[in-house]
Amino acid sequence: MFNNIIVGYDGSEGSRAALDRAVDLMKLQFDTKLVVAYVNEDVIGGDPAYTGEPLIATSVIADMTTAPSVDPDLNSPRQLAREYATQMTEFIQMQFDKHHIEGQIIAIEGHPVQALCELAAEQHADAILVGNSGKSGFQKFFVGSVSEKLVKESPCSVVVVK
Repeated sequence: MFNNIIVGYDGSEGSRAALDRAVDLMKLQFDTKLVVAYVNEDVIGGDPAYTGEPLIATSVIADMTTAPSVDPDLNSPRQLAREYATQMTEFIQMQFDKHHIEGQIIAIEGHPVQALCELAAEQHADAILVGNSGKSGFQKFFVGSVSEKLVKESPCSVVVVK
């Protein structure tokens, strides 16, 4: 089926469902590569594109000491983003451990659609799994849906999990 999967994760109920589905796929195909990516668009500067430099990148075995240095101001947007990404990384790691699977967890900055598409191309992904946004029709009209935009722009298959 899919040999190289990226899960777009933002902590929402939909993204948790996407992670659960990826875990199910990993149990069926042991040789599948899994990358769970959290994209933070709140701390980006001028260019919202994926820079290729993770805010946090860790495998399931590595610790967080390899994360790039951040602003020493404990209340800076970058530091707060890193702390939130660390919390999400810990949650994802718990899911990996609970189900005895391996994968990589990456937290990056940028626009979610652009960042996930570039990451998918860089990783030669077969599929990106994302959750349904849960936005109302009114919200989608004005801001659109990440999953909808991914379907249009992704270099690989996109699975929207409900």
